Order: sequence, then structure tokens, then C-alpha cells
Amino acid sequence: MENSICHIEISTTDLKKAEKFYSELFSWKILKAEGFTNYLTFETGKEPGGGIQKVDKVNPGDGILLYVQVEEIEKYLNKAKELGGEIIKEKTEIPNIGWFGLLSDLDGNTIGVFKGK
Repeated sequence: MENSICHIEISTTDLKKAEKFYSELFSWKILKAEGFTNYLTFETGKEPGGGIQKVDKVNPGDGILLYVQVEEIEKYLNKAKELGGEIIKEKTEIPNIGWFGLLSDLDGNTIGVFKGK
């Protein structure tokens, strides 16, 4: 469904610890993301699910990123810019999955836009 939250991404410096934490805390099903290193996916039992990505450092405020499903990534990136936000990452392909882009709102919050294949 367009403009609904479709994916949540959590950053961590330690995938094994994050996997244990979220699976034990919320009973989420955690899986290794096929074709990706340093990335796990999680299923919560209801939509949306998400992913856990390994990063070198998690800065305060940068640890959780939500993605909104859209039909045209460029349209939303450009609209965000017109409204005073910024384009953080242009449309980028995720092989065999779809495309994404990143924008920031007026306060600097990063939001992802996603279109599946």
C-alpha cells in the first residue's frame, strides 16, 4: 500500500548481541539476509518487519530508520527537497528486491522511501 510504513531498520555495532536481544525481548524471528553480509532481517508477526544492519558506530538519533513504500522514488525525494528537506541518497537499487532513496525532513530526521520490484 502506497505511503505506508513498509520496513524498519535498526543499526547495531554487534549483530550477534542485537539478534539475541530482539529475539529474546520481543520473540521476533531473526534471519540472515540472503545475499547480504552484516545484515539480518526480522519478522514481528505483523507488518512491517525490518532489518538489523551492522555499522561501525551508532550515533544518537541515527539508530532506527523507517521506510515508506512509494510508487516513484524520485518524485518523493524531489518533493522533500521542494518542501525544505534534503536528498540524502538518490534512488539506489537493491538487487532482486527493489529500490530505495533517503531523504531528511526539516529537522534532519532521515526517512527512507522504497519501491519493490
